[in-house]
Amino acid sequence: MTDPYPRRRSVEADLNYIDDRDGVRPQVYNEDFTRNVLPLQAVTVPIEDVGDRNPPPRLDVEGFALVAHRSAVDDLTGPAPSFEDYRAELKALLETLIDADHVEMANASPVRRSVPAHEADLDNGFPVPIVHGDITAAGVPHMVGWAYGPPPARPVKRMALFNFWRLLSTGPTDTPLAVCDARTFEKADVVAGDSHFLTDGFTFEAVFVRPNPGHRWCYFPRMTSGEVLIFKQYDSDPAFPSQVPHSAFTDTSCPPGAEPRISVESRAIAYWFAD
Repeated sequence: MTDPYPRRRSVEADLNYIDDRDGVRPQVYNEDFTRNVLPLQAVTVPIEDVGDRNPPPRLDVEGFALVAHRSAVDDLTGPAPSFEDYRAELKALLETLIDADHVEMANASPVRRSVPAHEADLDNGFPVPIVHGDITAAGVPHMVGWAYGPPPARPVKRMALFNFWRLLSTGPTDTPLAVCDARTFEKADVVAGDSHFLTDGFTFEAVFVRPNPGHRWCYFPRMTSGEVLIFKQYDSDPAFPSQVPHSAFTDTSCPPGAEPRISVESRAIAYWFAD
């Protein structure tokens, strides 16, 4: 099969950053986007194809990594499959990549996102074309208690949250995920807002992002369902990348005839004990 993309290339695309000049606090209602309060500004940025970068991006350097991993779960696209086996696979994968003492997967089922939007129900969701970083440091305790339950009953010296993103539709996709090199993301870029889950009656403080010309954006246009993109949501140890802003975007360089995007994402927490 002919590779549709030239090697070592960048595309230009619009990413939607938060426009916080009026001081409006962003609000996201995950089951009803019509209620969102999101003042946005589109910024055209280069997004680098890093699929053949040598060395490849790493969790402990850029904050993200593309890892070969073929799931043994037959169907992750159905209306209500059991995800226990899939969560177990990802847990085992993360344990091979980091030296944590304890790893847990989020209690909730993985989130499936699809295009066009009318094919996505409230549980599956839509690709999110907004630059965001999931959670602030202040929001972490609330997120951990909601998504993972009580932490281990041992002193913890470090805690990190991870996201796993997998493309299920046949690639390439014209709505891929862009990730920002964590080394180029600064504390001053953070705009705190609120993320609401109406069904559960739960809200936590989320990270939105103001524009910064120093951001270095990356993506993997040749990604397949036999790979998973792992990236940091949060890390309590400042010696490691803390957070990877990310956003769906429209890749106008994608060859015509691409299948509608279907993707699945899961989350995990890792602990390093002090004793």
